[in-house]
Order: sequence, then C-alpha cells, then structure tokens
Amino acid sequence: MFNTPILFLTYKRPKETKDILNILLKIKPKKLYIFQDGMKNKFLKDEIQNHLDTTKIIKKFKMLNSKKIFYKKNLGQRIIGYKILKHVFKYEDKCIILEDDCIPDKSFFKYCSIMLKKYKNDDTVAHISGCNLFYGIYKKKISDIDYFFSKYPHFMGWATWKNRWKKNYDPNIVNWPKYKNTFLKKNNLKPGEKRFFKFYLDKIYKDKKYSAWDVQWVYYNLLNDLKTVVPGVNLIKNIGYNSSPTGQSARKFRNLFTKNLKFPLKKINEDKINFKYDNFLYDSFYNRKLLFFRFLNKLKYKFKYFFTH
Repeated sequence: MFNTPILFLTYKRPKETKDILNILLKIKPKKLYIFQDGMKNKFLKDEIQNHLDTTKIIKKFKMLNSKKIFYKKNLGQRIIGYKILKHVFKYEDKCIILEDDCIPDKSFFKYCSIMLKKYKNDDTVAHISGCNLFYGIYKKKISDIDYFFSKYPHFMGWATWKNRWKKNYDPNIVNWPKYKNTFLKKNNLKPGEKRFFKFYLDKIYKDKKYSAWDVQWVYYNLLNDLKTVVPGVNLIKNIGYNSSPTGQSARKFRNLFTKNLKFPLKKINEDKINFKYDNFLYDSFYNRKLLFFRFLNKLKYKFKYFFTH
C-alpha cells in the first residue's frame, strides 16, 4: 500500500479519468482524494455529457480510503487549487497532486514520496515537480544526476507540503503592491522575466475573474527564493495539449517522452539551482519579449497562417 496522500483532480475527461483511476488502483494509495469541479453555465451538449460520464466513473470507483468531493457550482481555475488543497490540508501535512490530463510514469509516485520525506524539514524547498520538460522534448538528460533544483515550479504532476502551501499561496496575491518593487528588482530575474511577471501579476491582481492559479505559486516561490525538485528524466505526459493550445510553445510540449526513474536515487552533493534547465524554461515560457519583437512574432504567425490555409 502506498502511504503518501494523493489528490486527483478531474473535470470532464471520462476516458482519461478512468485510465488514471486504473493506475491509482495498481499503486493502492492509503488515502485518495478525488475532486470534480461543477459544470459551467455555458457548457455545450458534448461537454455536459462528458461531465456526467466522468461523474458516473468516479461514483462507480471502489477503493477503500478514497474520498470523493463534488462541487455543484463551477469554482473555476483561479480558486480550484486554493479551495481543494485547503480541504485536503485539514487532514494531511503533504500531498501528491495529479490532474486528469497528466499521465504519470509508474515511478512518479515513489519519486514524489521520497522527495517529500527527504526535504520535509528543509523550508527552502517548496515544490516537487514530476516533469522534466527538457528531457520530455529532447529525450536526453540535462544533468547526469537523478534529480536537481529549479527556481520554477511546474504543475504537470507535482507535490508539496501543507506548511509551505498555507504560508505562501494566495490566489489573489493581495501582497503584490507591497512586494512588487522588491520582486522586480531581484537579481535572479532577467529583464524578460520581469516583463512577464509584471504583466501577468498586474492582471491577476486587478482582474479577480482572470482564471490563472499557477502563476501565483510561481511568484511566491521566486519572491521567497524557494526551490523545486526536478527529476532527472520526465515522469509526466500531459495529454491536455492535444486539443487546446495553438502557439508554438504549446506544440513543443505535446506528447512528451517519459522514462522510468531508477531507484535507489543517487544523492546530490549540492543544493544549487540548475541554471541550464532554468534558462531552457525561461526561453520556453517566462521571457516576455519587448513590444517590437512581440509585434514581429504576431506578423510572422499571421503570414504563416495565411500561406498554409
């Protein structure tokens, strides 16, 4: 039996929900929380049916020590993480989080459990990531060690502790005006990162309906110089990229390659950030270019679309 609590978040993907529940059955978690958000008012007919089918699958799922949580009203992405983890952390001091669009390698759960135990008392580590996007794309290691540190948390299968989450996370970032100047002057942020976070954090703070929930956690991790543990190989395939994103960056992260992580894990002798990996993430996500270059990129995509349709 697997002792670390797991939170499984699902919504309206019946097939994927069933597949992941079958994976969870094999590892036999001692405690499993299954959460389904409510329908949106503007759901299309197919979406309504998919949501209903997903609900049926969850209700039919039989496993001891599983708690099923259904919301009648739609919470929306902005407060999902805050609400459901607030509930889970009433009972647990740590948790592995998996969504219905993330297919884990079998070694993902053991890796998370080991890291949660290893860094339990190290307050400089706040996040355990199951994905290594560099390995997922290029099928090669960026480092020879079995795990390393990044300044960026990622959410395609992850884990954290109650004390870190409760202390640092706020979906409405009410302290953004207070710490904005301090944050934007940090030496470990490049100009492109500062433009990125200023743009999105201003937007999140001003617009309470803006749906982002993950950028806030990245902000708090960067603000407090917290670290994320990253596996040496990629342990998560995100199938959510199959249908929705249209940008170049999104296409790059579809159908990621995964590999089983071998145990026992080799110890690392340093706690430094892997700058090569973080530079890769910076170029992939967090570099908001100057207005002129963003304008050129838009023109490029428009011309590309025009000549290919």
